[in-house]
Amino acid sequence: SLVDVEFVEKFAEEIPLHALKHDPALEGMRVTQKGSRLSVQPVEKKHFKRVLKMAGARMKLR
Repeated sequence: SLVDVEFVEKFAEEIPLHALKHDPALEGMRVTQKGSRLSVQPVEKKHFKRVLKMAGARMKLR
């Protein structure tokens, strides 16, 4: 299936991969698991909310 994608905002802070891997709140996030490729991956809402917070994003999820 297809999805529509559009730019919303630029993050205030870049988040290095090691920061994602060492954040306990992101345990189980597919992109942080060993052997995972850095490409398009599904992300659970709870993990996305955490990434937004880490990045200093103004955007809020409902």
